[in-house]
Amino acid sequence: MKRISLLGILFAIGFAAMAQTREITILAVNDMHAAIDRFPKFVALVDSMRTVYPDLLLFSAGDYSTGNPANDRHPVPSSPMTALMNKAGFNLSCLGNHEFDNHIDGLRTALNSSQFRHVCANMYAHDSLRLHVEPYRIFDVGDVRIGVLGLLQLGPSGLPDTHPGNIKNLTFSPWEKVAEQYVWLRQHCHVFVLLVHEEYEDCVRFLQQYPHADILIGAHTHMPIDTTELHNGVMITQADSKLKYVTQITIQLTDGVVTKKESGLLNVDAFPRTDAAVQAMVDGFNNNETLLRVLTQVTADFDNDEELGYLMTDAIRIETGADVALQNPGGVRLTSFPKGPFTVRDVYRLDPFNNEVMAFDLTGEELLRLIEAAYIAENRQPPYVSGIHYEMEVDMQGNIKRVQVKMADGSQLNPQKKYKVVMNSYLAVVSHYEKADPGTSLFSTTADKTIEYLEKQAGVDYRGMTRMTLKLYKN
Repeated sequence: MKRISLLGILFAIGFAAMAQTREITILAVNDMHAAIDRFPKFVALVDSMRTVYPDLLLFSAGDYSTGNPANDRHPVPSSPMTALMNKAGFNLSCLGNHEFDNHIDGLRTALNSSQFRHVCANMYAHDSLRLHVEPYRIFDVGDVRIGVLGLLQLGPSGLPDTHPGNIKNLTFSPWEKVAEQYVWLRQHCHVFVLLVHEEYEDCVRFLQQYPHADILIGAHTHMPIDTTELHNGVMITQADSKLKYVTQITIQLTDGVVTKKESGLLNVDAFPRTDAAVQAMVDGFNNNETLLRVLTQVTADFDNDEELGYLMTDAIRIETGADVALQNPGGVRLTSFPKGPFTVRDVYRLDPFNNEVMAFDLTGEELLRLIEAAYIAENRQPPYVSGIHYEMEVDMQGNIKRVQVKMADGSQLNPQKKYKVVMNSYLAVVSHYEKADPGTSLFSTTADKTIEYLEKQAGVDYRGMTRMTLKLYKN
């Protein structure tokens, strides 16, 4: 008979004790944009997952605000979303750029009503602002320590993509540099997660130089990543937008070291059950007769946001008696709209930002510079217009080489003539160009002007309309 020594038995027992394997499950969403109508199924899905994974963590990668008038036009903006997120049992959210759309006071209200914490390491707020946002959060799941660092995108101006007036008295630093200051979390946690509200391509580039994290939960690009995707050893995830999907993340640890990580998407609409209590909450938020008022009829489908942008610019130009109107593409929040009734709710879905109309007296030459500045401010997206047609020539790098403008009647733009030009206050602030007139607020929002305009229309049809041509410059 083979003898086993006491030492061998003790070694085997010790090795078995050391070789412990654990699995951690995280559910992650991003860019929910107040999609409250999906919460009854979403909460039922999350609750069913918790019966299987009682230690499950639920994270948001930001932009849970802005996009649904039932939330945005509520007497306490964003309170429907925070109430529903509380009901779902969220553990954490990083700040997205649209969390600032209700100004600092609105953000403070959302933070105070949330039963989950918010993280953002590259935003700095004085204590007097009473914004309870932390740079990171650590969760202890049994004997596994999970560190989560929050990071927020910044645009070309060094600010998040929101109206600069919304973030007065806040300062921001580039998130990539700030992430380097928190590498120490790698040594203090078994699992290191980056919760980043930033473009997918920027995150991928960043990870080529930052192998320290285990997972990067991304956002802002509104893209679905439906399989396990690794970059420099770091898994990156994203779950589309508006709560169509939720990412299930599975992390396997052996002896406290991550040995495997996987992710995949769960289809929220396909889940067979709804939560009745949550459905009642959603029905209550949606029960708003003011928002359901029909303004006009759409007589032909809007096929893209450009056509909708022309509707918006026509509205503010005609209702203010201006010569020209501009609209930034990023401010057009619907990409299509079907034939049928157009309601007040639809206007606020199209234009949720509460931006005021700004009016300027500009020379034709200043108007040319404005079009160029609006293109640059909007990450090289040409602005939508009313009252003019224009042709823009750009080189292979997207740099503007020439802009030619004609009035709507086909006449040439006069470089010396003064024109009344209107736009939303966001575009007015972010477009940097030389002008003599600092501008005047008309103390009415662009959405208000759109409502006024549509009420006067028996029907609207912008099918196939275009007022700009983008060409590749040739010497």
